[in-house]
Amino acid sequence: MTEDPREINFWYTLKQDKGNALRSETVCIISNNQWIIYLVLAPILITLAFFSAFFFSIFFTLFLFGGITIGLWILWLRRKLRKSNRAQSLEGKYVV
Repeated sequence: MTEDPREINFWYTLKQDKGNALRSETVCIISNNQWIIYLVLAPILITLAFFSAFFFSIFFTLFLFGGITIGLWILWLRRKLRKSNRAQSLEGKYVV
């Protein structure tokens, strides 16, 4: 069975002939005109590029604000810990 490299086979159907041999039939979705393929794929690829840029910008800003929030929370905890250490008074005998 020779196949045309320019055709896209969507499915195979096996049928039995009179001689009990199986033969395959293919259904070709896209014709041999390559420019039709490019005309169909170009808008799809452009749309996918816009969607990917849109969702990347959304997730990037979410992760950016999440990182900034966690960083500020850690700085606030460090500042709070330093203030609590300064407020404690040391009691005992000192040798100067």
